[in-house]
Amino acid sequence: MAAGFRADRLRRPRLARRVWRVALLVATVVAVVVLARRLEAADLAQRLRTAEPAWLLAAAACSLLPLYGNVASMTALSPVRIPVGRTTVLWLATSFVNLVTPSSTGGVALTVRYLQQRGLPLVVAATTIGIVQSTSFVVTGLLVAGCLVVAGRDPDTAVTLPWPVLGGAVVVAGVAFLVVRWWPRARRFVATAVVDPVRAEWPALRRVLTHPLRVLVALLGHLAVPLGFAATLACCARAVGGDPPLALLVLVVVGSSAVTAAVPVPGGIGASEAALAAGLAAAGLPGEAALSAALLHRALTFWVRVPFAWVALLRLRRQGAV
Repeated sequence: MAAGFRADRLRRPRLARRVWRVALLVATVVAVVVLARRLEAADLAQRLRTAEPAWLLAAAACSLLPLYGNVASMTALSPVRIPVGRTTVLWLATSFVNLVTPSSTGGVALTVRYLQQRGLPLVVAATTIGIVQSTSFVVTGLLVAGCLVVAGRDPDTAVTLPWPVLGGAVVVAGVAFLVVRWWPRARRFVATAVVDPVRAEWPALRRVLTHPLRVLVALLGHLAVPLGFAATLACCARAVGGDPPLALLVLVVVGSSAVTAAVPVPGGIGASEAALAAGLAAAGLPGEAALSAALLHRALTFWVRVPFAWVALLRLRRQGAV
């Protein structure tokens, strides 16, 4: 019986490796088909020929800022030391994983697995990713509030919320408070979905907050993500003849990310491009220019990375990092 048990334990890793290889092969085929069809539908070559090369180069440089911003925030908030180079390869690999999974769930799972391979238990690894995402949400929210103020002061953009919208938001918030206050089931849901995760993550977050340098690096990393995407979109818009303000583009990219996260489509295919084009059109770009800028932005920040991300994922697997 002992020999049979040992043989079963030896077969499990082999089975896991075979399942991983089959899954990777299927994901690769899906990614290649989707990438080819998307590039064909976008007619990217024609849009590149009509764009200004200098602004395209600037956009390509700015598109790297979100990648390094994610690396900086993760290395700063991790409870163990993680190498910057390999973490950069990890975040590059998430582009391929997110292509075949909805709402970036594959990328989150890959980062959790990476931290586990660095010696962290599953609970601690998941808590670390939760801290990274929570602090990113707070920083992005503050940035959006500041951009709303800046865009609202610009007479050309004049981003304002009408009083009926503000009144409706106050009413909805009041009703939600009363429901949570007087309905036990809603109160239990809020406790489970919000209070308990915050309590679980607070000790680790408090340890991080005792290191000002790590807090500063994480803050700059979180800011680099939306600002890098917005700067890339600004350069793409200028490449096709537009000139929208940066504060307004921050609102566009954050809104596009929210739409992409809400739509369960792998890689946000279609939803992200439509949201970016609609936001640019609302910012004053003509329809064709808005679509071209949106497609160029997605090509630089996502589609061009897919082949390199595939190689990065294979490299991490060979090294046993994920």
